[in-house]
Amino acid sequence: MPRSGFTLLEMILVMLLIVAAASIAVPLMDSMMHPNQVGAAIDAVRAQLELTRARSMEEGRPFRFSIVDGGAGFQVEADDTEGDSDVPPIVTGKLPEPCFFVSNGTGIIDASATAQGGAMKSVAVFLPDGTARDDAELSFGRPGLARATIRLRAITGAVILVTQPKGN
Repeated sequence: MPRSGFTLLEMILVMLLIVAAASIAVPLMDSMMHPNQVGAAIDAVRAQLELTRARSMEEGRPFRFSIVDGGAGFQVEADDTEGDSDVPPIVTGKLPEPCFFVSNGTGIIDASATAQGGAMKSVAVFLPDGTARDDAELSFGRPGLARATIRLRAITGAVILVTQPKGN
């Protein structure tokens, strides 16, 4: 007599094959659909640092570039408003999802890491003569990839890309 259905074992084996194929396909699809997130983050940070330097020279007063430590947010504000908490930031922004700022260093960002909301941390203060108060180094990236690092030279105010993950 011919069979008219599938056994439970056959159904489970097919489901396992589908799950295995999906576990391989989903990360590949994500990287194909969003290949330039770190590159876009690099461009956004470099552009904002250069705009902050230009604003400082144009207005003749210092401006501060700050980031959310461990998060994706950044802001620009005048640095000569100490004690005046009513002055809002001039520019606020975020890195493209799922990128976020990380501690300086090298290596791969943990694949399970996520952006955390931390306190604002001042990274650079640009002076009216186009220089910065101190050299600065800023690292950020996407989970599962190597971090990108940008360096600011205080004496020249130049923004230099130090490391960039492969494929971006």
